[in-house]
Amino acid sequence: MNAIIIFCAAYLYLFVVLGLAIAWLKTNKEIKLQFIWATISAGVIAFILSRIASKLYYDPRPFVTEHVKPLIAHAADNGFPSDHALLTSTLTAITYFYHKKAAIVMAVLSVLIGVARVLAKVHSPLDIGAGWLLGVIGAIAGYYLVRYLMNKPRAKAKPTTV
Repeated sequence: MNAIIIFCAAYLYLFVVLGLAIAWLKTNKEIKLQFIWATISAGVIAFILSRIASKLYYDPRPFVTEHVKPLIAHAADNGFPSDHALLTSTLTAITYFYHKKAAIVMAVLSVLIGVARVLAKVHSPLDIGAGWLLGVIGAIAGYYLVRYLMNKPRAKAKPTTV
């Protein structure tokens, strides 16, 4: 059982990244550029929100407070919010705007990753929930920002009179 927890906690996020790539490949040619920019914007926004949150709140990792050995090696630093939960929820939420079926599979994987990281004693449920919440907020903000910027009406050049 520990091997499954370790795999899910340490490596399953790669399948979420793969899910995003597959969803991107399956989108319409016209949407691909918007999908890329929305993903980048969402990632940047989520990362900034995460750094702010980690400065405002400190949550020691469970293996530190419970005095146990975690299933995966990790520094005894602030666990709030979970970077894995942040990444997987950001990618899942941004994918939802473009490919709902892929996002559903990615969401299931994200939940498995979060549960595994709690069972591995490297995060508390609060760390995981905060990562998911900030990732979703970043994705929504990134999506609507890029959609606005890419669909913004361009100012027409005024004809010159001589």
